Amino acid sequence: MKSVSRIKINSFEETVIPPKWINIKYLLIVLGGVAIVNQLVFIREFLSVLDGNELVMGLVMACWMILTGFGAYVGRNFKISGFTLEKGLSRLALLSFMPFLLIAALYWFKKTLFPPGTIASLGISISGIFLLLFPVCFLSGYLFTQFSTCYSLSSNDNRISNAYRYESVGSLIGGLIFSFFFGYFFNSFEVFGLTTGIVLILRAWVCNRSIEKYLFTGVGIILPLLVFAFNPDIHIKKLFYPDQEIIRDKSTRYGTLTVTQQHGQLNFYENNSLQFYTDNIIQSEEAVHYAMIQHKQPKQILLISGGISGMIQEIEKYQVEKITYLEHNPEIFHEWKNLIHMNDFKNVEFLKSDIRTFLLRSKTIYDVILLNLPPPNTLGYNRFYTQEFFSILKKHCNHQSIVCTSLPSTGNYAEANALEVNASLFKTLNSHFLHQLVLPGEKNYFLVSDDSLSWNITELISKKRIITNYVNSGYIDDKLMKERGESLISQFDLKVKINHDFQPYMFLRQINHWFNYVGGNYILIIAIPAIMFLVCLFWLNPVTTGLYVGGFTSASLEVALMLIYQIYFGSLYIASALFFSLFMGGLVVGSIWKFGNKNEFSMRQYSMLQFALALFSILLPGFVLLAGKMAFFTILQQFMFFVPVFILAFGIGYEFNLASRLQPYGYSRISGINYSSDLLGSAFGAFITAVLLLPVCGLAITCLVVAGLNLFSGLRVVLKK
Repeated sequence: MKSVSRIKINSFEETVIPPKWINIKYLLIVLGGVAIVNQLVFIREFLSVLDGNELVMGLVMACWMILTGFGAYVGRNFKISGFTLEKGLSRLALLSFMPFLLIAALYWFKKTLFPPGTIASLGISISGIFLLLFPVCFLSGYLFTQFSTCYSLSSNDNRISNAYRYESVGSLIGGLIFSFFFGYFFNSFEVFGLTTGIVLILRAWVCNRSIEKYLFTGVGIILPLLVFAFNPDIHIKKLFYPDQEIIRDKSTRYGTLTVTQQHGQLNFYENNSLQFYTDNIIQSEEAVHYAMIQHKQPKQILLISGGISGMIQEIEKYQVEKITYLEHNPEIFHEWKNLIHMNDFKNVEFLKSDIRTFLLRSKTIYDVILLNLPPPNTLGYNRFYTQEFFSILKKHCNHQSIVCTSLPSTGNYAEANALEVNASLFKTLNSHFLHQLVLPGEKNYFLVSDDSLSWNITELISKKRIITNYVNSGYIDDKLMKERGESLISQFDLKVKINHDFQPYMFLRQINHWFNYVGGNYILIIAIPAIMFLVCLFWLNPVTTGLYVGGFTSASLEVALMLIYQIYFGSLYIASALFFSLFMGGLVVGSIWKFGNKNEFSMRQYSMLQFALALFSILLPGFVLLAGKMAFFTILQQFMFFVPVFILAFGIGYEFNLASRLQPYGYSRISGINYSSDLLGSAFGAFITAVLLLPVCGLAITCLVVAGLNLFSGLRVVLKK
């Protein structure tokens, strides 16, 4: 016969029959696994649908944490009566299945409200993120409070920190599985099919009646099989590519790579944004001949992206000795070498390497370097337009070398932000090269060299007898091009800032251009969350403030490390799952760690921990700088980014452990308040760091702000004593 306890919860008594604590432990583990998989997939899908901007990641993480925290806070009034293990697993099955419908709705809304050629405003984007995430996030937070309350009541002891630990264990397991298996081999619908099937089979395992056991087992097996058989992901994505055949849709380290075919033309999309297409004659000729014709005898050529669109054929008109070809997404080579007949190019070396990593390791000097990359509207692309990148590139040049990069055309009437972006690139290049031209065409082409450069493109083409379809005197007037180029340069304000890795001026101007286009206000978007954060900071009690600031610290520094990782390596799309996994691992260790007497939970420990987090924040920039110096040891360099994530999470896990013991409330209320406060602080940290602190202020200022907040919360605890 089960024991019956009378437990006081939130000032009222309730008769409960607690489930076995070991079963609740497993519910928490499953909850953590399902929640982290949902979060990772949603971040990927929103990045894909909203063009891959890292601002989107900050928005999704912030919305996710706010809504999950809200669910946890509402769950503080949860009544234990009637709760069973079967009901818990049924709710987890619902949590794992809902994303099927929500991801489909995401693509439908994008197609219906914002067809190709239109841009979603920031307000609409945030509203859409909130609405689509609300069902899964609210339920996830509510279930945590529900399960953790049951876990404490089952032993009539405060086990909230243990519940936090088990949920983190589940998140760690789910994150690792996603990092090394799900994320590489399956699309979003297949991932959700597998997770739902697993939860349904677990539900069948605890059924008492045979018919229910067979029913849940059957559905758990059949559902994933149906998803793999019919592949709804492809059918939904066809909405974005009308009259095109989707040849391949694959998640890569750099984003979702989609290749379509239309009337024999191959179109390459990354995160639903067209990167290039085959047989683009005008752009291929401009990107190649404007630079190649400037060199007397170009032999060694470095081509960075664009070769598949036809640039290799144009380069070979100069009888070069060798073309070294890299793509910003190296997996393009692996997937499509047969389609574009790469074997036909005998003097081309195809390298499947990250561009900056290759340049740091190679010592080859090139006659011409052609950069054909998307504009710096993400940090992943901005890393190819910075002072630091051109400093690396200059080491591969001699006095006669020609470098060509480009930005989208500004036309005859340039918008202010677009001019500032062009001016920043012009100024950044000028700090490395003696001569520079800006040639307006399909794009604005920036040619730089330490040798003299000529505006007379078609005249040089004619002298060297290079056969072209477009770049010739029949279509281009050298005098008019010079007038347009000089007119554009005359509009540049050279007081603009140089573009840097950690102060990405061009990226910020691109974002501001987007805000102006869709009617947003960058200052207002920053000010409102900042004011809300400060109001909560002074309103909460000292113990809750510690968790609130701890949440801000964890999200802020984790986002900072992730964005810096993106700047160094460009592959955050796949690495984000490993960041989250190791963070959860640190939470697990921190939540079970004991210092001194295992029953001693003092305010002194709590304040000292916050001072330790402040010190960690101050030391972090030096650690990142050290990691940046290890470019020749890529694996070790990447590993070094994950070490501080684990240490940070350890501190936050231990802080949650202490706070759960120091709060003077009942189990349900402690669980709801602590979890929601942690997540609310994390939401503000993710958003403010992604859109303001790191890109505008840089890493050092970001870490000083975080350190100051921890000193403030620690002093509040000291004064409370």
